[in-house]
Amino acid sequence: MSDANEAPWSLTLSEVGKRLESLRENRDLTQVTVVRLLGERGIKTDSSALSRIESGKRRTVPRELVEALMDCYQADVRSREQILDLLSVDATPAGRRRRPALWRRHAALLGPMNFEGYLEQEPRASLLRNYEPELVPGPLQGERYALHAIARMRPELKPAAVQGLVDVRMDRQRKIADGALREFHALIEEGALRRIVGDQSVMRDQLEHLVRAEEDPQNSIRILPTSVGCHPGLAGAFMLMSFPEANRDVVWVETMNRSVYFEEEEDVDRYTEVFIDLWGRALDSATTRVRLKEMIKELSQ
Repeated sequence: MSDANEAPWSLTLSEVGKRLESLRENRDLTQVTVVRLLGERGIKTDSSALSRIESGKRRTVPRELVEALMDCYQADVRSREQILDLLSVDATPAGRRRRPALWRRHAALLGPMNFEGYLEQEPRASLLRNYEPELVPGPLQGERYALHAIARMRPELKPAAVQGLVDVRMDRQRKIADGALREFHALIEEGALRRIVGDQSVMRDQLEHLVRAEEDPQNSIRILPTSVGCHPGLAGAFMLMSFPEANRDVVWVETMNRSVYFEEEEDVDRYTEVFIDLWGRALDSATTRVRLKEMIKELSQ
């Protein structure tokens, strides 16, 4: 299994690697054999480099090398076209990409969390499915709520650092809105919405923000009532991400001090099963809106 903590630089290149690996295995070739065959064609590489390509850990994959690999694997025309199309999606060399200034400014905060990989991929997702047991999902947090949540969850940070993470979160929301997203499914435990973050005024503003967000046709928000009881999702929050250029989903799990990435099928399937099950047991959109408005009314009394 790949290192769950090391996300690929690009989901597109990761997909290219997976398909190349499948073609190699279908030809019953080892990486060592492939390196030898490439050497006979005058292309120098090694097993380590090939392994990093297949695992999606290379930041650049030259088109000439990909074409040579497909020649070795005797890839059919359709496979060639699909792989080269994927490669063209990620045509900008990683070395020439500039990290956003906001990320560079707060690198000391984002680095230990392994969070830049997540921020890189999130705007490329066409479908996001987010389960949150304790807090309002980050993409739906208002600025006041985010400020109080981060300050309480990261008490070791100075106010300037807290504000920096709030700025990153707000910027993250803008990038999602401007990205490839078509659907965002937010599944929130009822207890998370009744947990006071900041004060009643902050919570009222946040709940009103959720009501407005639910009016956006790309957003679907459902509350999981406390009556559902104990279930596997209580192990922790997670985000399922689907991409238009990849034929598989990935999962991100944010822990106290890092974010963890999973792409293995068995892991993704397990999280998907849990989300689908809980989504079906949650309040529908109309009932969720009613419940949110009831909570707002309670906080206004």
